[in-house]
Amino acid sequence: MNSPNILRPFSNHFIFRALHYTFIAFQLRDELMRSNPSKQRPRSYLEWQPFVLWLNHVMLTYAGDILVNVMLGSLPLEPLSNVHDVILCTLTWYLIFYSPFDWAHAVARTVAFRMLATPITAISQVVHIDRGIQLAGKMYGNNALVPILIIGTIVGSGAEFLKPVAALLINRCQLTNAAYVKLSTNSKVSFCIALVFVLQLNQSQWLFGLSRRQLHIYVLIVLILFKYLSMACRMDHLIWKLEKHLCYAFFGGLSADLAKFFKCPAHFENLFKTAKLQHLLHNHRA
Repeated sequence: MNSPNILRPFSNHFIFRALHYTFIAFQLRDELMRSNPSKQRPRSYLEWQPFVLWLNHVMLTYAGDILVNVMLGSLPLEPLSNVHDVILCTLTWYLIFYSPFDWAHAVARTVAFRMLATPITAISQVVHIDRGIQLAGKMYGNNALVPILIIGTIVGSGAEFLKPVAALLINRCQLTNAAYVKLSTNSKVSFCIALVFVLQLNQSQWLFGLSRRQLHIYVLIVLILFKYLSMACRMDHLIWKLEKHLCYAFFGGLSADLAKFFKCPAHFENLFKTAKLQHLLHNHRA
């Protein structure tokens, strides 16, 4: 028995999928609340275009499967053919956005729900990345490291890569034009996991002989711990500071400062003029 046979039944379970869809809807609504331009009516953006909000929720929910099918030449919207699953996704979206007295959103904001949803999102991410890596390996071959790594990264952070499209719809709903693309912490974590799975796919000795099942379990444990640490402390800020220092050291910042220090024409010209003036004064006094 291999690892996917252990993890996939969890990801396909009714309760698992319901909690996963609820957490995605909760994240979408919180993002909308942070970018809401209307301060007088905080729920006004929910009343403008409910179909657009539902479409965004569906896109973000099935982003990993959609992107896998697009990059591997399959039907992109095939995941939406499961009517019962789409109905469950729609029901969780409706409860988070439009439940009476906002009770569903209030429950989703609790720490207990977030603690419960964290391992669920971790399992889903590991399963999606493993599926993308295996399918890409069958199509491109195990030696095509770059395509496999790109597919694994995009699949693991599918919602992040579809957010610009969702942002266009949301911001059009809010009568603004702002939409941006950035590599989030979740995308960087997906890249690291995809890199580990690519090494396992090629039977690399860097993994010290770990089997596929053991590797999935260890990756899942580390990912859950990382998500819990992100909830407890500002891991995103620490990662951003580390990246800032690395970018400064290796991508132009340090070299630009050294160039300013050693190649400052105005500074050296002033020094030369001062030295020449002092030499002339010394000769004049002599």
